[in-house]
Amino acid sequence: MNIDYMTSTACKIISGVRAWWGIPFATAERFRHPAIAAFDADRPYDRKGVAPIQPRAIDWLEADSGTGEDCLNLNVWAPDRPAARALPVVVYIYGGGFEHGANTQTTSNASGLAATGRVVSVSVNYRLGALGFLKLSQYGGRLAEASNLGFQDVIAALGWVKWNIAFFGGDPNNVTVFGHSAGGFQSLALLGAPSADGLYKRVGGFSGGPSRLVPASWAEELAALFLTELGIANAPERLVEMDTSLMVAALQKVGPQDIGDRNGADNRTLGLVLDGGQPGGVLHTHPMDVLAAGTHQDIDVLLSTASNDIGWWVANDLDRFNPHAIDNVTAEVARWRVPASRARSIVNTYNHGGRSPAEVRAAILTDWIYALPAARGVLAHAAAGGKAHLLMIGPADGAPAVHGTEMYALVGQDQPNRSPEQADRDTRIRDIVLDFATGEQINLWPAVTDRPVSGSVGKPPHDPAAHYTDVLNLFENIARR
Repeated sequence: MNIDYMTSTACKIISGVRAWWGIPFATAERFRHPAIAAFDADRPYDRKGVAPIQPRAIDWLEADSGTGEDCLNLNVWAPDRPAARALPVVVYIYGGGFEHGANTQTTSNASGLAATGRVVSVSVNYRLGALGFLKLSQYGGRLAEASNLGFQDVIAALGWVKWNIAFFGGDPNNVTVFGHSAGGFQSLALLGAPSADGLYKRVGGFSGGPSRLVPASWAEELAALFLTELGIANAPERLVEMDTSLMVAALQKVGPQDIGDRNGADNRTLGLVLDGGQPGGVLHTHPMDVLAAGTHQDIDVLLSTASNDIGWWVANDLDRFNPHAIDNVTAEVARWRVPASRARSIVNTYNHGGRSPAEVRAAILTDWIYALPAARGVLAHAAAGGKAHLLMIGPADGAPAVHGTEMYALVGQDQPNRSPEQADRDTRIRDIVLDFATGEQINLWPAVTDRPVSGSVGKPPHDPAAHYTDVLNLFENIARR
């Protein structure tokens, strides 16, 4: 579409950024594939779109238009001043455990990236919970397309960007997709989805990487529990007409809620499903296998963790998270198909400095869920000839380095009441995103080669490169998928 966005009256202009809110990028019937929608450049896009249905649609969603199933919309931000050439594009995928989140919240407002004048930024919605990630395609009929639907929404959004972003001054051939937590897992999963090929040039995962994929057979077990809870095990197609509040409640009852259970070796939980060869399948290959094979060595990769990711659950959900005894932590590690003696050795490595059982568990899970896949992923990509960067985010004054500590920074927003030290850290995180997305990697630290070279921001409690190396050694030959 060869139109100068500077003449558009369909946007809002705020603080030097042009904003288009709530653009429909696709349509989808319940439990059906998304179909990419045409872009109407003359329609006003001056208010947020509908947010996805989810448990407890609370204030932090800032969902001015409410929640609903007609939620496949995206936001675009562009610098107010036109650039001499098409700008790189960043597409942000929010996290929330595949059950929460929206592009309406401040931590999805990527206007802060466009305000630098270096990029055009995009933030997309995708279906959540049973509507977006419960695998139901095995039941056929009207459910035959229901597999990884939320992930398919992300791919459809990237298709829309490919066709339309030039209108906003963006370069459709220079797109970086990055996200936090569930958004990071999806960004890296693009590598294993052939339908996404050609839609992106770089991928980045912050506290989410090439892991946490669920085998199709395990995902089908969760679906069976879900249908049984609803009393429709013999009539799954009744879901097509069912009230969404019933589905949300049922999934909360049968789906694992503990962060360890959701990320263990046998994570029969909601999330991305390895459904290649299955009805409605889209995710054909595990992203770690893609990285190792080198079939996408032309895609640059950035993987990042927070130094105390799981510390968030110690501070905010201790009643459910607390293992109460070190022996219970050892038993959990053993369930990862680790011999009992080695499980004890791993736990002993973390059990020092007067840590409580909950703090020991948090330190182990931080490395198991996030640091280990990140280190393995960048090394695999580098060995196959790709360019990969590894980062660790440490605390700053007033900002512990727990899960989500960087979410404001990732989209260039100022976290309320932040300290000067946190402001400096967050500005650096924002600039790392921009340097990566613009290809100005000369401003980053050296890419990984045969060892986990790592950049850092804030004040990690340990040398990041050394810690990643220690984690690789500690968990050597233990499968983590």
